[in-house]
Amino acid sequence: MKTEIYNLIILDESGSMRCVWDQTISGCNETIDTIKASQTKYAGEQEHYVSIFAFNANGFQPSRYLLKNVPASEAKDISRNDFQPNGCTPLYDAVGSTLVDLKAKVNSSELAIGSVTIITDGMENSSKHYTREQVALMIDQLKEMGWNFSFIGANIDVKATAASLNIDNHLEFQQTEEGTRQMFARERESRMAYTERLCCAMAEPSEDYESASKETILKRFKKASKGYFG
Repeated sequence: MKTEIYNLIILDESGSMRCVWDQTISGCNETIDTIKASQTKYAGEQEHYVSIFAFNANGFQPSRYLLKNVPASEAKDISRNDFQPNGCTPLYDAVGSTLVDLKAKVNSSELAIGSVTIITDGMENSSKHYTREQVALMIDQLKEMGWNFSFIGANIDVKATAASLNIDNHLEFQQTEEGTRQMFARERESRMAYTERLCCAMAEPSEDYESASKETILKRFKKASKGYFG
């Protein structure tokens, strides 16, 4: 059986992201290419899916999926028409709603995992449906199911914000053209290393997919997610 990896990027589309508009689009598209490369490299062991959720409040468009659980081979690049920074930052609503969606999808498969990356350049300021406490509890529960989480931020205390959401893997970037390019390069490198570790962990010789217990599989999922950014 193949491991199904649901790659979810929760992407800040608030107005302050305009200063790195093109770099963010380019970085996301290169990340899609990285996921496609992982799919090709580990075609016999993994099936990759891609979701990108752009979030804002009181802007031109509501928060929405630009891609949702699309097979990696079919994932298309995003453009300026898709991603248009504006409005406020409903971070908790974005994370809470997408995790509910993805949990339902992952739970419908026998051997599936969520790999979630949150990218934001500001503090939460406009959520109406989820609180920090609710989101943090949800993340903690999903980590116990072996999910991988990473938090990437600028202009905030990234370490403290990630910790407040129970996320261990975090990365700070400078919100400049070069800083954003470097951030996405680091993220892609870490993502590829993660999929390699996951492949190796699932292929450990003690048990194969069919005979591995649920507890063993969860341990392998968790092992792969440790030290995501090195």
